[in-house]
Amino acid sequence: MGWVLLAVILWAAAFLAIPQRDFRRLVPFGVVAGFGLALLVNILGSSIFGLWGFRGAVWPILGVPFWAVLAWVPVAVAFVYFLPDGSLPRLGWLLLFPAVFTAVDFIFLRAGLFFFSPDWNLAYSFLLSVGLHILILSYYLTSVRGPAARSDAAGLRLGRAEPEEED
Repeated sequence: MGWVLLAVILWAAAFLAIPQRDFRRLVPFGVVAGFGLALLVNILGSSIFGLWGFRGAVWPILGVPFWAVLAWVPVAVAFVYFLPDGSLPRLGWLLLFPAVFTAVDFIFLRAGLFFFSPDWNLAYSFLLSVGLHILILSYYLTSVRGPAARSDAAGLRLGRAEPEEED
């Protein structure tokens, strides 16, 4: 039940905090960078390498709780939607998300919903999370925001007051 509760809370928080138009625009990104990446990493980490595991999984996918990976969709959306400008604020944002998720790991470890093998610990989880968030940020900046931002800037340089909307 803890995994379901986590997903519901994160979806509700993102849904309330992010304007609906932006939320709908970013959900496909969240499905790839959130659900897809979380599913891949958790299948590798738990089912293949046995570094961690889950208890109380509702609707498991190869041992990974569906609700745990579903929770990553709004997280990925919120991560890029609230991304600050500037290198130092982005670095802080990039470290904040792994720190929060390491804290969530700790809570779920203590609650018995999650466990580590002797070869894995919270420090490794934090480092893995930093790497994953760098990957998510890179994907967003180069593939999602990058092309749109470049075309908008090009339109403004050509003398158009507003960037053209695509039909």
